Amino acid sequence: MSTYPVPPCQHIKKNGSQCGSPALRDRQLCYFHDRCRPLIQNVNGSARFPPAPFFLPLLEDANSIQQALGKICQHLLHRRLDPKKAGQLLYALQIASTNLALRNESQKKSPASRPAH
Repeated sequence: MSTYPVPPCQHIKKNGSQCGSPALRDRQLCYFHDRCRPLIQNVNGSARFPPAPFFLPLLEDANSIQQALGKICQHLLHRRLDPKKAGQLLYALQIASTNLALRNESQKKSPASRPAH
């Protein structure tokens, strides 16, 4: 067992909280955030819509899902995103939102979060 303090991951989530997982050696981020970069979505699938690559945030909390939703809607309204691709991205956000709700619900039911009597 090492006696050296392990610094926490320096990634700040969209809600303002810090990740808190141990950072990799000589790095500022944990394994997940070091490997996970913002998703670049190339949307040049149709000749009617000019290419407009944009970044979607890492879908890790409700705020990042909401931010991604806003970006997709904005690109769709300005005709920079093919409606079919927008539909696929919106469906992915729906799945992420459902998974987040299920994860939060299971964390509430875990024995570690229940107060002792």
